Amino acid sequence: MRRHLTMRLVSLGFLILLAVNLCRAQSLSCDEVSAISRMAGSTSKQSLMDWKKKAGNSYISRLVYSVRSFELRPTERLAASRLLSMIPPSKEEERLWYTLDGFLCEGEPVKQVKTLSELHARMPHDLARAVLLVPEKLPNYISYAYNAVQDPHSDYAVQMQSVCRAKHNAFLDALGSLTPDDRQWFVKKIFDPNECRAIAVPEAD
Repeated sequence: MRRHLTMRLVSLGFLILLAVNLCRAQSLSCDEVSAISRMAGSTSKQSLMDWKKKAGNSYISRLVYSVRSFELRPTERLAASRLLSMIPPSKEEERLWYTLDGFLCEGEPVKQVKTLSELHARMPHDLARAVLLVPEKLPNYISYAYNAVQDPHSDYAVQMQSVCRAKHNAFLDALGSLTPDDRQWFVKKIFDPNECRAIAVPEAD
C-alpha cells in the first residue's frame, strides 16, 4: 500500500512538471489558461464563445471548447464529430490531453485546476455519447482505448459498454479493422466485445 501511494505521488509530481513544460512549449499564458478554465465552466453557448476568443488556438483550448460545446449540445452531430476529431492524432497531443488533470501554468488557482480536472474526468462519458451520434468514428474511438486505459483511474472501457450494446454490429466491424495482435490484446486486456463488458476497470481511490 505504501509503495503504491509513493508511486502515485511520484507520478503526480511528474505530471505536474510535464504539464507546465508542455504548456510553456505551447506558449500558453496564465491568462489563456484562465480563459480555458472559464470555457470548461461555461453554462451557455454565448459564454463559451466569448471565452474561446480569449483562450487562444492551442490544442488544449480547442479540446476544452470541443468537450464543453458537446456537453451543452449533446444531441448535435456536428458537435459530436468535432469532439471525436480531437482524439489525439499524435504523441504530443496525447500528452497534452492528460495535462487537463493537473496544473497548466505556475500559480494556477486550485479552483481552475479542479474545473479542468472535472472536465477531463467526464471526457470518456462524453466520447461514448458522441460516438453513438457519429458511429463512423468507431475505429478511432476503439483504437484510443489502448492509450486511455493506461490511466489506472480512467473509466474509458466502462463507458464503452453502452456503445457496444447500442451499436453492437458496428462495434464488432470497427474492432475487426484492428490488426490481429491489437485485436487479441483488446479482447484479453481491455474489453469483451461479445458480452459488452469492460475488463480494464478503474482502480478505486
